[in-house]
Amino acid sequence: MELYMRILTGLLAVIVTTVTVSMTQSVFAAEVTVNAEARAFKPDIVYIQPGDTVGWINMTSHNSVSVEGVIPEGATPWQGQLGENFKVTLDKEGVYGYVCQPHIGFGMIGVIVVGQPTNLEAATKYVQEKYTGTPFARLLGKLKQVKAQ
Repeated sequence: MELYMRILTGLLAVIVTTVTVSMTQSVFAAEVTVNAEARAFKPDIVYIQPGDTVGWINMTSHNSVSVEGVIPEGATPWQGQLGENFKVTLDKEGVYGYVCQPHIGFGMIGVIVVGQPTNLEAATKYVQEKYTGTPFARLLGKLKQVKAQ
């Protein structure tokens, strides 16, 4: 009976700890909204923590697409559908560059910084090497504005 009580107490402790951790993470996770205006994202640079969500609204003629080489290594790229509001939850620290494909020529780009900008140098170098002379090169201006948190 004593062994049974010890096992039951141990299992209960594990369950309570798991539920508490899960609740704590969801309570503290934030959601930031980016508004798609005529030809710009507002705000165009967003600072969040791992596990937070970014949502794009007013996407009537816009989309949000992550830029290859300008997201952390191992992060999942995204591509929102044209004309649809969209959300993405980001768990990996670093800098994420994104664009509106139909309006990139007008400079409709943005940057999300999750935690510390751990890949800022690599992202900047990638843009310089791969996107010079293209509308994606406008990401350089945004990347130069990124600050460590």
